[in-house]
Amino acid sequence: MKIFISYAHADTPRILEFQRALEIHDVWFDHHLSVGQEWWNEIERQISASHCFMLLLSPDSMASEYCQKELDLALRLEKPIAPVMIEPMEIPERLRRFQVISVPENLNMEGTVKLLNGLFEIERAVFNPLKAGRNTPNNEYKTKLAISDLYFATTNATKKRMYEQLLNTELQTSAIHLDDIQHIDTGEVALNKAAKAYDILQKPVFVDHSSLAVRAWGGFPGGLTTSFYVTVGLHNICKMLQPFEDKYAEAISVIAFADGSLRRKFVSSVPGQIADVPRGNGYSWNNIFIPAGFDKTLGEMNAEDVLSLSSRRRAMIEFMRFLQTNYEFE
Repeated sequence: MKIFISYAHADTPRILEFQRALEIHDVWFDHHLSVGQEWWNEIERQISASHCFMLLLSPDSMASEYCQKELDLALRLEKPIAPVMIEPMEIPERLRRFQVISVPENLNMEGTVKLLNGLFEIERAVFNPLKAGRNTPNNEYKTKLAISDLYFATTNATKKRMYEQLLNTELQTSAIHLDDIQHIDTGEVALNKAAKAYDILQKPVFVDHSSLAVRAWGGFPGGLTTSFYVTVGLHNICKMLQPFEDKYAEAISVIAFADGSLRRKFVSSVPGQIADVPRGNGYSWNNIFIPAGFDKTLGEMNAEDVLSLSSRRRAMIEFMRFLQTNYEFE
């Protein structure tokens, strides 16, 4: 998602921590301006092109003529507004109708989760063509697709619940069993599953496949993660990695889609490391994966925190953008 950040120059020291926390997004703020560019024209262009206008809310930004001018433009353009309070203060009247995200001190784990969750609500509204009652603009080049004709092929009730939470809509599911090909590339496994699911259903269908790629093991187990951890066990995976100094790993999620003529995959990853021992009571391999910047495994976090950090969110947003671009939903 393209995010324009408006801030007072007195708050510049906070910008870098927001930039780091929002690295999964396309973030723009005025340090990108080049010498010789027409300053305000570029500001207008960037706000117009953004999906979300984020205002770092502080007494200084409220007193800044330029911050208020940028906010005026974003409101006129009816951009989604995300006020982020970085200093305790009374919320200005014209911002009270928006959800204010409060991170007054620093972007620790709790603050990062709050920020990502607030922005995800905006992303879901901007990109989700599946939301009940939402119509995409008429386009003669788009294929018409009824929501009831899009299937999620899974036998896993937990995955179904996760995706319905992410999409904020009820999904048609088909509990067909699809054998995974033995391949380290998670995307290849997912594409193969999607093709098999379409052959069975003869309906537009998507599937999910997730994995862990451990750098010290050359990306293994990758697409083989499920069969590997079920056979070996999470405790033994941690033990097997103990001789290696490098504990870096990536949690990878792939959504693959097929409709008979198109096959597409949408891949996202979250960097992190493998814990010394399993910790928590999470789903799948969550008990051994610690996201970068955190000291807890996903298994030790609550459901809201896990969803905010999930690689599935990023893959799902890309999938929704693809559907929005290529299909007109009825």
